[in-house]
Amino acid sequence: MQHTLIFVIIALIIGLTFTVTKWRGGLHMTFSQHVVATRWSKVFYALLFLVTLPVFVWFVAAWFVPHKHLPEAFLWLTYVAVLFQILCTWVPEEGGRRTTIHRTSTGISGVAMLPLVIILATSANFSLLVRLTAWAAFGFMVALLAVALRHQRGHRWALLLQIGYYAAFFLVMLLATYL
Repeated sequence: MQHTLIFVIIALIIGLTFTVTKWRGGLHMTFSQHVVATRWSKVFYALLFLVTLPVFVWFVAAWFVPHKHLPEAFLWLTYVAVLFQILCTWVPEEGGRRTTIHRTSTGISGVAMLPLVIILATSANFSLLVRLTAWAAFGFMVALLAVALRHQRGHRWALLLQIGYYAAFFLVMLLATYL
């Protein structure tokens, strides 16, 4: 059951790598901005998250929270983060109201991940290495979020900021799962 997390991460890496190589655009574009090119790209992107994120929730609910003795708040915050992430993939940045909905739901999803990392950083159920890594990831994620908020119209490395944010989160999840 704990290997489900690896499946989710590998599927996301493969799917997102395909996204940025198939629908080229540059480092100044987020994943979502890469996929607004065609109907197929938008459907692929939305389905990628519709498949992987429920599996992630299942992993968190069925194994991670009970096995690691985490508070129920961890599960509820996971629900919020995942729900809004799925919503933002179904409403891509195509201008106007859709961009507002997309960015708002992305923001809610991303901010909901921060207390998840804090819960891991403060839980006595994890090794010192996991907790210190969680604190470092939290600081890194907050810094990336601050850069993104400062450059709301876009950043020349928007894709790298986005990758870094999610990589930090999943690194902590991997360490918390296997150490």
